[in-house]
Amino acid sequence: MKRALSITLLGIAVAAIAISTPAINWKKTELVLGEIRKGELVELNFTFTNEGPEAIQILDAKGSCGCTEVKYPKDQIEPGETAEITAKFKSDKTGPFNKTVTVKTSSEETPTILRFRGTIVE
Repeated sequence: MKRALSITLLGIAVAAIAISTPAINWKKTELVLGEIRKGELVELNFTFTNEGPEAIQILDAKGSCGCTEVKYPKDQIEPGETAEITAKFKSDKTGPFNKTVTVKTSSEETPTILRFRGTIVE
């Protein structure tokens, strides 16, 4: 009886770990750009790997403002595959900035927030 209970509890623990382990491993979730020129178009790449046991889908990826254009893979990312979210940023305003890209996936209930920051100079 004790052995059966122990095996059941072990199974529950393993399942809980599997559920709480994110399928996506981001290389970086924040990029510091430093100074960029006013009006300069900057392309940013956020690379990730599907480390889960099943294919995942990027459902949506949106920039925090109109100055950021975001592209993401439309096809499923199979286990072990690497892909990227690309953001193109251009601002005509000078000064510091802190922008985000919100990514929704089929593998995580909570969206991932990717960040990039820097300073726009003349």
